[in-house]
Amino acid sequence: MPDQPHVLVIDDEPMITLLIVKALTASGMKAITAASGEEGIRLYQEQGADAILLDVVMPGGMDGFATCAKLRELPDSQNIPILIMTGTDDLQSVNRAYEVGATDFITKPINLPLLGHRVRYMLRSSETTKHLMESEQRLHQLAYFDDLTELPNRLSFRENLQVMISLASRQTMKLAVLFLDIDGFKRINDSLGHHQGDEVIKVIGSRLRKTLRSSDILVRMATSGDQEDISLARLGGDEFTVLLSKIERNEDAAKVAERIRICLAEPILLDDQELYTTTSIGISIYPENGSTAEEMLKNADMAMYHAKRAGGNQYRYFSTQMTDSAKRRLNLENYLHKAIDRGELALHYQPQMDLVTGEFCGVEALLRWYSPELGHISPAEFIPLAEETGLIVNIGEWVLRQACIQAKTWHNQGILGRMAVNVSARQLRQHDFSMLVAKIVAETGIDPQNLELEVTESALIFEEDHVLDVLRSLKKIGVLLAIDDFGTGYSSLSRLKNFPIDRLKVDKSFVDDVEKDTANAAIVSAIIAMAEGMNMSVIAEGVETTEQLTVIKTKRCTEVQGYLFCKPLPAAQVENFLREQQQIINSNKTNCLP
Repeated sequence: MPDQPHVLVIDDEPMITLLIVKALTASGMKAITAASGEEGIRLYQEQGADAILLDVVMPGGMDGFATCAKLRELPDSQNIPILIMTGTDDLQSVNRAYEVGATDFITKPINLPLLGHRVRYMLRSSETTKHLMESEQRLHQLAYFDDLTELPNRLSFRENLQVMISLASRQTMKLAVLFLDIDGFKRINDSLGHHQGDEVIKVIGSRLRKTLRSSDILVRMATSGDQEDISLARLGGDEFTVLLSKIERNEDAAKVAERIRICLAEPILLDDQELYTTTSIGISIYPENGSTAEEMLKNADMAMYHAKRAGGNQYRYFSTQMTDSAKRRLNLENYLHKAIDRGELALHYQPQMDLVTGEFCGVEALLRWYSPELGHISPAEFIPLAEETGLIVNIGEWVLRQACIQAKTWHNQGILGRMAVNVSARQLRQHDFSMLVAKIVAETGIDPQNLELEVTESALIFEEDHVLDVLRSLKKIGVLLAIDDFGTGYSSLSRLKNFPIDRLKVDKSFVDDVEKDTANAAIVSAIIAMAEGMNMSVIAEGVETTEQLTVIKTKRCTEVQGYLFCKPLPAAQVENFLREQQQIINSNKTNCLP
């Protein structure tokens, strides 16, 4: 309550007004007076008041009831205590006083000594009510709004969505949910810190507000009515949702999604540094893709995930095939967790030929998985899953150890030289990866020069300094390093020359049709020429025809592997194959002796 409350007294009788003012002043209050309802409303609008005393009977203008009703219509007047003064205490007058918004009433003649206490009680009650309302507002803000962006949160969005679904059901309308996720946002947090990450989220929230106000036009063009068409919320982290509560066609959602995608791809300037973000967006449509808020959100989330898996920076509509895919993925993940312990993983090996000597100089270890429940699972399906879930770290360690054990066994039998093992980007990011390799090399007794670790070109792009340190540590151990699928990762030559690489593997996509596709032939020639200039060997993978082999030879490629020679086989079968090939080579050498 203010130290000296201001009380507005509205009464057309000067003597009564004077007595009321004296009583209020004696109680430590400041009073301003008005002789009519109209004048009282004007004074309140100009000067405000902490409380209002209002006479009911004021001839020649608005009476007290009408004045009270008008006062309650003014902004910020809902909680101002209004005490109506009336010469009658009949029930009808009292009820009407409360109906028009009075806080309390007092009958005339007024007990002036008690008036100050009456007004102060009203002021304290008003202050208490004000604090309670503010507390309720704060609690509502905490419960339904995101602190960082001040946007509605998940709970608020879900409740609003369920209400709009009910409305859409009654009115046979379509609505759409857009689920947004910022691609690679974790890298921003990891590299710049969570404070800068929060600033990025604030910028994104602000941009979404602006672009959705513009996008609202796209939706309203096909609809009518005053109902809010677009709702925006932050679910948490880097996830946002948009509700388009009135759409006529499914394509309307795509227009808004594309507008969002373009807007959020614009650079963000923070501390004189430009940051670039892209966005994956999933779209679910009511009623085709769900009948509840939970279903709509889940399906939009699933569609977003498929957009992200397809490379990000795009939108996808939900489809039932995505549900089937998600169920299979969940099944695969559950069984993959148990695959090592259950002995379901196995290594197959594909021989690699030295084109100069005509002998097989090594093999590449390739992972295979047979699940008793699911059957044979393609590496193209389960290896990306292992990458995403982090299971590749344990699986990769198992692969490396088994391959080294096999290589040492073959070396002791005089069969083979080099063992190539694929290493994932996630393994490279492990801080102790080089120590793990050194440990396995020591445990298995393999000559490190007989171990070649293959990393993909894309693995070199991110966290370049860390990856470079890891590769240098591996070279100190003595292992060989190769870049797998070279030519598909878009790494620059200036970056490549910084890495201690021994061999490049030409990707199969360039070997395909190399005998008739001049572009592929030119790419292969360029890769080989570049490797020669950087003292690297080159191996072409995926050679399947004699025509491809002929072209590869003319390009001065030193090594090849592919189905033309041998498909990936279990260890025992590869061992037999290599022994047979060595016997043929030895026989040919003997026949060539004079």
